[in-house]
Amino acid sequence: MNGASEKDFLDVFRLPQHHSKRERVSSIITVSSIFTALTLVALLYVCFVLEGTSISYFLLAAAFFLGVSVYSLNKVTDFKEDSINSPDIFRFAKKYRNYILLLSVESINIAVVFAFFSDPYAILLILGIFYAGAFYSLGVSKLRVKKALVAKNFMVAGTITIAAVLLPVFAHVSSLFIIVLVAYFVFLKAFVNTVLLDVRDMEGDRKAGARTIPLYLGRQKTRNLLLLLNSTLIVWIGVSFFEGLFYPYHIVLVISLIYAYWYILRFTRANGNANKYEDLLVDGETILLALYVLPFFLGWPAAL
Repeated sequence: MNGASEKDFLDVFRLPQHHSKRERVSSIITVSSIFTALTLVALLYVCFVLEGTSISYFLLAAAFFLGVSVYSLNKVTDFKEDSINSPDIFRFAKKYRNYILLLSVESINIAVVFAFFSDPYAILLILGIFYAGAFYSLGVSKLRVKKALVAKNFMVAGTITIAAVLLPVFAHVSSLFIIVLVAYFVFLKAFVNTVLLDVRDMEGDRKAGARTIPLYLGRQKTRNLLLLLNSTLIVWIGVSFFEGLFYPYHIVLVISLIYAYWYILRFTRANGNANKYEDLLVDGETILLALYVLPFFLGWPAAL
């Protein structure tokens, strides 16, 4: 490999230069699909714990590569929106489009292999989620989900819910009532988060012709809607407590409820523009939940 070829090859792994180390780290996190894939793994881990099933590390690995595959594919199809909302992602994806597509294809292949080692039937779910993500990113006959009001939010939240709630079933079949409760929790969290990110992307979505809830309702009414939806978790937590479910994780669920109130108010404040660090607070909520859950899972209350 000559000097010029080596430089071109190494450029694939370089991100736009920033002035500080914190900006470089943030760029790696936000531009790559690694962080988003880790949030999916964390969510799956929380679902394993809440459903009371034994954790399958093969399925956690499959979920990671599934996330890398789906989110990488989305990066090379959202050029118009990202050119306004996320310039770093736009520049990176446009320059390395072919490499990102290759990463997407190889990642789904690896996800299938990991799923096979857990349960061959899990491959069907993994591929189903991948094709749903491809449909979301590419559309059919120039029809994209983003053009339909609310459809995007329901599809993204629904796909995440199916992945996070049903994958643990391949490790152990839990109570149907517990599965329904966990599904509602995951769907609501995912739906609220997708709408919040639409609040952030209002300018780019408007220019791209996307129809989103914030563009239709406005910032204030969107805030009221999300606060109302988040408040339904008060009832959800109460039901789970009195039914004796999800012990000893109730404190974690209450923290999640309060945390959601905070970032809903933060993201939807008047004339407020969220920066990339605040984005991580929303996207990374499942990682925080997983870290909160871990000590309880390891038997921390019993050690008191």
